[in-house]
Amino acid sequence: MIMVGDFMSKILTLDNVIFKKTEPVLLALSGGRDSMCLLDLLIKNNYNVIVAHVNHKKRLESEVEEQYIKNYCNKLNIPCEIAHYKAPKEDNFQALAHDFRYDFFYSVAKKYKAKYILTAHQTNDLAETILLRLISGSNLYGYGGISKLVNFKDIYIYRPLLSFSRCDIDNYVKENNIYYFEDETNSHNDYLRNRIRHNILPLFIKENPNFLQGMLNYSTILKESFSYIRKNTILYLNNKLEFNISSFNNLDIAIKKDVLSYILENYNIKGSLKLIDDLLNIINNNKPQLDYNLKNNYIFCKRYDKCYIKLKEAIVKNKIILNLNEEKNFLNYSFYLTKNISNPNAKYLKLWYNDEDLPLTIRNRENGDYLSFKYGKKKIKDYFIDKKIPKEKRDIYPIILNNKGEIIAIMDLINLSKGNDYIYLVCEVKDAK
Repeated sequence: MIMVGDFMSKILTLDNVIFKKTEPVLLALSGGRDSMCLLDLLIKNNYNVIVAHVNHKKRLESEVEEQYIKNYCNKLNIPCEIAHYKAPKEDNFQALAHDFRYDFFYSVAKKYKAKYILTAHQTNDLAETILLRLISGSNLYGYGGISKLVNFKDIYIYRPLLSFSRCDIDNYVKENNIYYFEDETNSHNDYLRNRIRHNILPLFIKENPNFLQGMLNYSTILKESFSYIRKNTILYLNNKLEFNISSFNNLDIAIKKDVLSYILENYNIKGSLKLIDDLLNIINNNKPQLDYNLKNNYIFCKRYDKCYIKLKEAIVKNKIILNLNEEKNFLNYSFYLTKNISNPNAKYLKLWYNDEDLPLTIRNRENGDYLSFKYGKKKIKDYFIDKKIPKEKRDIYPIILNNKGEIIAIMDLINLSKGNDYIYLVCEVKDAK
């Protein structure tokens, strides 16, 4: 096997870290080579370190590793917090374990008032991540791989060894006789990352010994570019998760794509290149109203000049028969039919009627519904389009029919009733949304 190293070794130091020696910092310690190396550096440079370790209960050796870390920290009088984790389902172990670890690290950091969670990721990890995302797909930020400093809730995750290679760490570990544990699963090819580590990355390094430094530079450029684009995205959206198509179309294509990515991120939806292109096609389509189904029961909505994401709602069909002096509920409304309105400030519809008009029917719209005018008939669907009523609101407008089945009104929109007398259809909103 080709050895993974950059063949241009650097001396490991903590000269440029962003935290002070006196302030508490939390080290995520696995017990492996990289994290044990970082712990040694922190101790020898007299930093105020707290250790957090997660035992995933996947290997028999993990019990030995946990006990060693406890004893090692106790010997050096270093605070050490341990958590045990067993995934509820095996097929999504890595993602679930990752979330558990960082939630645990965060809780320990808050306990000790630490502003930084340190991890021992190095340049090889960065290169592996970039290659993995190039294979699997990502966005501009993702293609940049691991970041040295990232916000995590109200603290930071910091990776002080990111500019050093695995070769640099190997040299330090050997020179300082640091004991560490080797996870045997790292030698297996079950995971894509391991296959990249064992089979792909070594070939790049063989072709160019400076490949890892090139990947570090590549990551820096992409992160800087993303930061500039994301600032413009946030400025454009102005604390909203919706936009007007007219202003959106004036943006540069890079900003357009990031606006969509940013909105999707806020709904925990991964913005793949195909998804972003599909949404751009929706936006550029001549049809005024379109929907695109997303994950987690969300839909991307285009409503004339506006675009946004909303939860898909089941259409509730309902119908009530209403006589004079009766009160009944319809969807989120309460209706009361009366000849004498007691509250002139109430929301009401004044209906002209004949006795044979009663009782009234109130229901959702139905296929084939139409309005009758002097000049002819008009489908309610076309009427809603003319009024630019969003699609999701068309089914919640109360349609009022007389006893002959003729539509005489649409609440809040139109009143076509005729007759010799009048009544009031009082409407109260029961559960406004």
